[in-house]
Amino acid sequence: MRREEIGALAESLEGDPTEAQLRNRWREQEVGFRELWVAEVDGSLVGTVSISETELLPRAMHLFALEVAPSWRNRGIGAAIVRQVVAEARKRRRGRVYLEVRVDNPARRLYHRLGFRRLGDDFVNPWWRYLEDGRQERVEEVSLRMVRRVTLRD
Repeated sequence: MRREEIGALAESLEGDPTEAQLRNRWREQEVGFRELWVAEVDGSLVGTVSISETELLPRAMHLFALEVAPSWRNRGIGAAIVRQVVAEARKRRRGRVYLEVRVDNPARRLYHRLGFRRLGDDFVNPWWRYLEDGRQERVEEVSLRMVRRVTLRD
């Protein structure tokens, strides 16, 4: 993805996340907090995910901020993105991939089907939403952590 495609991605995702939120993710990528990936089908941007290598869980990769354009949901895009992240974790020799998901998010079923399992108790997951007018608002969501082991041999 190129910086000038942020607007097109926001439009594809129908404003959730907002263009301001995606621009912030781009800035966080520039300073090394995350890697921002996009999913593309026939030249159309249809989804996004962020990853980072972390030691929160030893030798783990963090998968977060996964979104799929509403018109592309339930067509395997989310699963393909998650599988690509797992493949990247294997390539980087990371033994686990973990994520946080709201307790009421139906994507939990997808993650479970793809081999992720719950780790620990529910917790409050705070994050900042960037609004188009430049303001930020703190969001707190009751979430749970899920983890998947990654086999390092092919």
